[in-house]
Amino acid sequence: MPIIMGQYEIDELAKRLAKMRFNRAKWHIRNLDPKCRLDIFRVAVGNEWHTRYTLPTRNLRITLVERREVRAVTKRGLEQTRFRYVEARVEPIPEHLLPKPREEAFLLT
Repeated sequence: MPIIMGQYEIDELAKRLAKMRFNRAKWHIRNLDPKCRLDIFRVAVGNEWHTRYTLPTRNLRITLVERREVRAVTKRGLEQTRFRYVEARVEPIPEHLLPKPREEAFLLT
């Protein structure tokens, strides 16, 4: 049975995760739900990289956002890049992604 969180609790969780470092935030998310699932890991979306976790018991989807920063250009013309963790986006799992109840459980014999 999923735990329903209010908007205030969701915002507080997002603020708490945003203050952490990237690896600490990942472990904190994994410890929130024993059935936690890693959906995407560092997928490039524009100038951002997203890492997304789904927490089915808490009915949450958490996206950790990193931004690409160019530090310097080498003599060969290559860019030295760094990815800085900037925010966490916490949202409820959309309805179409929630598992549907099995019909056999409702049939009476």
